[in-house]
Amino acid sequence: MGHTVIQVPVPALESIAARLEVAPVCPHVTVLGPFVDRSDVDEALVGTIRELLAPVGAFDFELSAVGRFGGGLTYLVPDPADPFLRLTEMLAAAFPQWPPYGGMFDEVVPHLSIGEELPETDVALLRDVLPIRVTADEVTLSWWSEDIVEVLERYPLRTG
Repeated sequence: MGHTVIQVPVPALESIAARLEVAPVCPHVTVLGPFVDRSDVDEALVGTIRELLAPVGAFDFELSAVGRFGGGLTYLVPDPADPFLRLTEMLAAAFPQWPPYGGMFDEVVPHLSIGEELPETDVALLRDVLPIRVTADEVTLSWWSEDIVEVLERYPLRTG
């Protein structure tokens, strides 16, 4: 069982997380997910997403703070959050049958998940390397299952 996710990858975090031994799988900020089943990914869907993202420009942000949701998930806060919220709103409007996070939450909080109930020592290590400056220069459509994360399509964001 699995699902697709439209996400902004954050590859810069891979080397930092590996040094700290706090390694999120395929570090990213979710824009819309869970999304369609893998079998529903076809040229029409890929093309629709491409058209929607065509006018979107690359943007800079910082992972500026460590946050924790009530359920214990530790995450990094992207600042500014507005570009992520705009992407989510645009894609959710285009695909209303796929609300952000399955409609489980009243408010969308852009975040980069790190792990469940991290020990305070790991959280302190993360805080020591912040802020992390990042350029969002692509969005991906990725397949997530219990044993694999696979990029199905890449959507470069406009530069210049």
